[in-house]
Amino acid sequence: MLLLAIIVAGGLRFWQLDQLPPGLYRDEAVNGLDALDVLTGQRAGKSLFYFETNNGREPAYIYLTALSVFLFGRTTLAIRLAAAVIGTLTTWFTYKLAKTWFGKSIGLLSAWLWAITIWPIHLSRIGLRPILLPMLLAITFWLGTLAYRRSRDGQPASWMWLLAGVAFGASFYTYLAARFTVIVFVLLFMYLVLTGRGKSLWPGTGWALVGMAVTLAPLTSLFLREPDLIIGRAGQVSILDPTINRGDLI
Repeated sequence: MLLLAIIVAGGLRFWQLDQLPPGLYRDEAVNGLDALDVLTGQRAGKSLFYFETNNGREPAYIYLTALSVFLFGRTTLAIRLAAAVIGTLTTWFTYKLAKTWFGKSIGLLSAWLWAITIWPIHLSRIGLRPILLPMLLAITFWLGTLAYRRSRDGQPASWMWLLAGVAFGASFYTYLAARFTVIVFVLLFMYLVLTGRGKSLWPGTGWALVGMAVTLAPLTSLFLREPDLIIGRAGQVSILDPTINRGDLI
């Protein structure tokens, strides 16, 4: 059933990928142009970890697009291919996470829901970066859960905690919304501590923080040097921006 879900997910994502949706959305085209800049060396002297064009974007999807363009040429398919591949792979990681939390039946149900529902399919068929975030968050929660359980049972888990931290750190290179997921992990940490299950979090969370810190070091360094580059887009859409409704909350 899982293999069938992955096959169906792939079919719904790859079928006529270069034609549906029709045309090439502006943001997709900009990603393609940035991918060409990467391939032709036009990024020399610029940051490798953040792309300043088009209101600023995290780099992961652009590098995947560059690889796709290198392999398949300057086509619509090449721009969208990474999204379709990642969207299909996320079916498996969704299953692994849901199975770990709720058992095999819910794992299969979750995989099928990811495979056939409209928004995951839509985001897997356009050459934009948001599709990367769900996969990395699923990996983070899955590895984090396994690490917690191993720690709880007295088994070595440092490497698994470390990988969970690396996966979470990597999510910040995918999409702006990753920054808000920190709140989820803080709330989860507080819940485990307040319910008397916090002993299994240490020293594992320390290893996770190390993995996260090392992974985020380049982006953190860039933020400290050029904060406006990283938070510029958030400022543009903030309701506190005086150019939007004069900064009036109401």
